[in-house]
Amino acid sequence: MHLLTLGLNHTTAPVEVRERLAFAESDQPDSLRQLREGYGLSEVAILSTCNRSEIYAASDGPHLEPVRRYLTEQRSLDVVGLEKCFYEYVDAEAATHLFRVSSGIDSLVIGESQILKQVRETLETSQAVGSARLIINEVFQRALRVGKRARTETDIGRGHLSVSTAAVELAGQIFDNLETRSALLLGAGEMIELTAQYLVDAGLTRFVVANRTVERAAELARRFAGEAVALEGIAERLLEVDIVIASTSAPGYVLAAETVRKAMSRRRGRPLFLIDIAVPRDIDPAVRDIDNVFLFDIDDLETVVASNRQDREGEIRRVQTIVDEELAGFLHWFNALSAGPLIRALRQQAADLQTTELDRWMGKLSHLPDDDRQLVEQVLRGYANKLLHQPLVQIRELANREDGYLRLDTVRRLFDLDMDTDEEGRATE
Repeated sequence: MHLLTLGLNHTTAPVEVRERLAFAESDQPDSLRQLREGYGLSEVAILSTCNRSEIYAASDGPHLEPVRRYLTEQRSLDVVGLEKCFYEYVDAEAATHLFRVSSGIDSLVIGESQILKQVRETLETSQAVGSARLIINEVFQRALRVGKRARTETDIGRGHLSVSTAAVELAGQIFDNLETRSALLLGAGEMIELTAQYLVDAGLTRFVVANRTVERAAELARRFAGEAVALEGIAERLLEVDIVIASTSAPGYVLAAETVRKAMSRRRGRPLFLIDIAVPRDIDPAVRDIDNVFLFDIDDLETVVASNRQDREGEIRRVQTIVDEELAGFLHWFNALSAGPLIRALRQQAADLQTTELDRWMGKLSHLPDDDRQLVEQVLRGYANKLLHQPLVQIRELANREDGYLRLDTVRRLFDLDMDTDEEGRATE
C-alpha cells in the first residue's frame, strides 16, 4: 500500500484557482464516498482550508490517476491545464508534508493556530464516513501529535497567529488609528469571531456583523458590543463603515460589485477598504474597478506576514526536528505494513509445502506408532521454521530500506509468491 497526496496551496496556486478546488465542510462526506466507491481508493481524506485543498489517499499503486479523474469528472476541473498548480507526494514525502502542515510551518501565517483543529476535523470526518481506517488514520493521528509537540516544545505558535490576525494587521497598516474607524464583518463563523476579537484588541469599537442567520450574527455582536444585521441589509451599512472584512462559507459572492458601486455614489468620495479572507471569495473582484475602493484578498496578506517567517526561522528549524523524529517512527510502522503480507505469504507457502509432504509420506510411515509419526511432523515443521527464520528477519530489515519496495518485490519473485492484499494491506487467499 502507498500513501499519496495531491493538492495545491497558497504557494502554488492563486486564490481564483484554489477556490475552484475548495471543499465545503458539508460536501466532504459525499466527496469521500465518491472517491472510495467510484474511484477505487480504499482510504481517503480531504483537507480543505482557505490556503489549501489536499486529498490524501491510500492505494495499492504509487499513482494518483484516480484522484485526477475524480477532479476532472466530478469537480469539472481542468487538471491538465492546471498541472503546474498541483503538487503530489508519495509515502515518506506525503507524510512529511502533512506533518509540516499540521505543525504550522507550511502555512501562509507561520505557526497559525487554526490548522491543527482543521487537521483534526479532517480526520474525524473521514472516520465518520469510514474512509480513514489503517493508513489514513495512523498518519493523521501522528500529524496531530506533531502539531501538539510543535506548539508545546517550541514557540512556533507564539501569539495565536492566524489569517484573522493578518487581516487585522493589514487594516492597521491602512489606518494609523483603528479607534476612530468602523467595520462591517461579513459572516459569523470562527474566522470572523477571531477577527472581531483582534479588532477590539486593536482599539476598534464600532462594527456591524452581517450573517445569513441573524441570530448567530446577534450572538457574536453582543459579545463585542457591536450591531447585527441580515446579509440583505449590508447595502445601507456600506455607507457608514470604513472597512469590510468578509469570511463566509457561501458558494458565491456575498457582496456584488453593483452593490458597492451604488454605495460609493453616496459616500461622497470617502474610500472603502475591503479585505476578503474567504475561499471561495465572498467579494466580487470587479469592485477593484470602482473608484476609491480598495480590495485585498487572502493572497494579498503575503506581504503582511513576510516578517512573520523571518521572526520564526529559528522555531521553524526546531519544529522540523520534531517532524523528522515523528517521520522516522511513522515510516518504521508504515514500512512494516509492506513486509507483513509478504511474511504471511511466505509462511503460508511453507505450511502448504509441509502439509503436502506430510500427506505424501504418512502413508509410507503408517507402520510407525502415532507418537513417532507426530515426532516426524514436529521435526519437519521445526526444520521449516528454522529455515525461514533468517529470511524473515531480512525481510523486516529490507522493508525499512530506502528501496525497500523493490527489494521486497524481488523476494516475492524469488519465492514465486502470488499475493493479493485486502484494503488494510493484509495478504488474502
